[in-house]
Amino acid sequence: MLLKRTTRSIHLIFMVLSILVGVKSAAAEPVTITSTNEQTYFLELYTSQGCSSCPPAEEWISQFTNHEKLWKSIIPLNFHVDYWDYLGWKDPFASPEFSRRQRTYAKLGNSRTVATPGFIVDGKGWQGWFRGKGFPAANIKSPNTLTATIDETQVKVNFDSTSDNELIAHVALLGFGIQTKVKAGENNRRLLNHDFVVIGYQQKEMIVNNKSSNIIDLPFPPVVDVDTARTAMVVWVSTKEDPTPIQVAADWYE
Repeated sequence: MLLKRTTRSIHLIFMVLSILVGVKSAAAEPVTITSTNEQTYFLELYTSQGCSSCPPAEEWISQFTNHEKLWKSIIPLNFHVDYWDYLGWKDPFASPEFSRRQRTYAKLGNSRTVATPGFIVDGKGWQGWFRGKGFPAANIKSPNTLTATIDETQVKVNFDSTSDNELIAHVALLGFGIQTKVKAGENNRRLLNHDFVVIGYQQKEMIVNNKSSNIIDLPFPPVVDVDTARTAMVVWVSTKEDPTPIQVAADWYE
């Protein structure tokens, strides 16, 4: 009887190991995402867990999770800024890099204010959410193709372009279904829900190859330690001086 139980245990262990190895192998398979031919809205929301006006804006963004044109003609991202952390709650998703990005738009004259919630659509400030108005005409429809191949350690980005401008490749990992119990600041004691929140970000200057393609390998972005229901990857290219996307590719990642 003991032998039978031991045999069953060994078989069970091998079955579990086989499943785990299979899952690991599947996860290790590279994922490739490519830009579409459609005009695309690149929707940036600058937000903070320390801002009491921000949860309604994030709730509105969450409606796009099941939108039929998600990743094809509309790509939302929630950038959490750090300039409200002084109110007593340190936003776990906030980054000074995201605050600088918002300020760069204002410095270039693309946006009139640096505030939360703050919306940028295709590199331009947008106040339509506050007034119940729709998006302006979509701008991002580059004739050049952006392709990104992603594995567990790096992201290989290729962008066909003959532009003489120095280009920057950006990679963002988005988290969905995230909940945070805030314990201080303007949202004290509130349970906040997040979708499209940037939980990992990386950027790097691209290298011109054969005078037609711009390529770069980026390390997989460092990720905030948080439970997510799902993730997505967004890759875009901009010039060195202006963060406005020239071309973008995005899709679900896990």
